[in-house]
Amino acid sequence: MKQLGWLASASVLFVMVVAIEGWPALRDLNSNREWRSIDATPDGASMNELEVVVEEQIAAIAAQKPERTAMLIRLKMQVTPVAREAWKDCSVSLRNAAGQVWLPLTSASTDGAVKALAPDHKNFGLCRLYPRSETADAETIRADQLFLLPSNKLEGLRLHVSGMGTRPHALSFALNPKIRRLP
Repeated sequence: MKQLGWLASASVLFVMVVAIEGWPALRDLNSNREWRSIDATPDGASMNELEVVVEEQIAAIAAQKPERTAMLIRLKMQVTPVAREAWKDCSVSLRNAAGQVWLPLTSASTDGAVKALAPDHKNFGLCRLYPRSETADAETIRADQLFLLPSNKLEGLRLHVSGMGTRPHALSFALNPKIRRLP
């Protein structure tokens, strides 16, 4: 009978240690994931006073590497101080129906590819919500995101846009990119 009491005490202590040690990890996982996506219309959507519109979506396939696609997504955002405070940052990802996720390329070497794919040959940089000037109240910010993904994964793509202050919620845009074949 004593052994049963020790076993029960050890089990209770084990559960308490797991709960105490695991709680911060579970909270971190919950705050960094987009569990609840909100479907957005092609004309744009708003969440926590930030208006987001997908202006351009271009998929480029080069003849040398037909199995790969470089995809440019240009966002237009109406940012207010309230939205900056609520969102805190901007995170963008591509997802397909199978659950695969692609993050934007963030190296400096992507500048030329973005400029080559963009219709106006400009690169507005990654999704950032910080003010462009100190006196900025509400302003329009554009952001260019470049993704590299397999060419056979272009169907059923969705763009998720979220911020540290909005997660687990994210805006989800259905994509239908213009395909451009490069020589």
